[in-house]
Formats: sequence, structure tokens, C-alpha cells
Amino acid sequence: MMETRSSIQRLSDFFVRNRIRLTTILVLLLIVEDILEGVRPRDLVSFQDLWGTSGLILVLLGISLRSWAAGAIHKGKKLATHGPYTITRHPLYIGSFLMMTGFSIIIGDNENIWFILIIFLLFYLPAIRNEELELRRKFREEWLSYAKRTSLFFPKKIPANILSNWSLTQWVKNREYRACAVSLIVLIMLGLIREFQVL
Repeated sequence: MMETRSSIQRLSDFFVRNRIRLTTILVLLLIVEDILEGVRPRDLVSFQDLWGTSGLILVLLGISLRSWAAGAIHKGKKLATHGPYTITRHPLYIGSFLMMTGFSIIIGDNENIWFILIIFLLFYLPAIRNEELELRRKFREEWLSYAKRTSLFFPKKIPANILSNWSLTQWVKNREYRACAVSLIVLIMLGLIREFQVL
């Protein structure tokens, strides 16, 4: 029994440590699998295809939220309580979820939404739990006060200092340009595949 729990914990730790890499690979595999099966991506820029436009909006919202958070957070140095961190404790994860959901909608395979939920449950919820425990241990009263006034995911209210302290230098330091670049490349590829029926 103890050995089984230890194995599950090791697997969970592996998912948490490698969540970004694993998520990227799995989402790209879902897209490739659908394209190879002949699923044609939705039209991203036609208002006649509201699903395609909605998917694009979700991806762009996710990129924007992640970029906003990455330019505001100083990981490991101080507790982020400004900018997007005034409305949710986990804007980076919410941004990732929006991006994954948007790509699933663009592809148009409804089964992908279930895979995205499983990915979020396996990779991100344990990461959130671990991070919150670590932040509580490290910042104590400051964390407790912050957690009390700021929602886990959905905003309780929109505070006045929501736009403060974004830094391009911090955005680059947190390497958020990688998520932006990969997302934009995938969007362009999906647009080209739809336009020219490449596969």
C-alpha cells in the first residue's frame, strides 16, 4: 500500500515538473492526429464560423493573460499580488487552459475538450496545490491575507491596481516568448492547413 502511494506520488511529481512540456506535446499530438484523420480546422477569421472565431479569441486571451502574468511575476523572490494576480491566484494556468480550449475549438473535434480537462486535472491541479503549499510556507501571513482576498480562479472583484507593474524585461526573463511563439506558429499552420487543405 505504501509502495503504491509512493509510485502514485512519483508519477504526480513527474507530471507537475514536466507539465508545460507534456501539455505542449499532448496538445500538438491531438492536433496532428485530428489533421491526419481529415478533420479540417475551423475558419479563424470568418464571422460565419463563430466557433473558429471563438477558438481564436480564447487562444489570444490565453496568450495575453499568460504574457500579462509573466511580466508581473518575480518567481521565487516575492509574492505576486498585483496586475493579474489581483483577480486570480493562478493567471498563468488559466491562460494555459484558455489556450488549450481555444485550440480544441479551432480543430473542431469535441473529444479534445475531454482530453484538455484530463490534462488540466492531472498536470495543473497538483501543481496548483503544491505551489500554494510552498507559497504559504514561504510567505506565511502575507500569503494567507492574499489568498483570503483573491480567488483561486475566478475574480471576486476587479481592483484599482490591476494594470500596475508589468515589465517586458520580466516577461523575457520568464521566457514567455516561447509560449507566444509556439501558439502563433500553430495558429498560422492551422490557418494554412484549412486554406490549402495541406493534409
